[in-house]
Amino acid sequence: QQVIGRWLGDGLDQTTLSYAEKEVLRLAIRTGKAISPIEVEKYLKLSDKTVKKLLTQLVNKKMLIPASGIKRIRSYRLGDQVKHPI
Repeated sequence: QQVIGRWLGDGLDQTTLSYAEKEVLRLAIRTGKAISPIEVEKYLKLSDKTVKKLLTQLVNKKMLIPASGIKRIRSYRLGDQVKHPI
């Protein structure tokens, strides 16, 4: 919580994020660029269906925004609700 705490907005209830969702956000913050589902699969060692579900949940929570693709989203970037590091 302390690692990503300073990047999360004050109005966000951190208990609503699962461990896997927090790890996806850590990956996005650490890389500093758009992340692909394949990167998340390799990082968390999860199946593609599980990763797609996680990414969809984070998009619905406005923590991630699709960075490329309209029908098929190929990468994601941090949403406006997540503060960017200085």
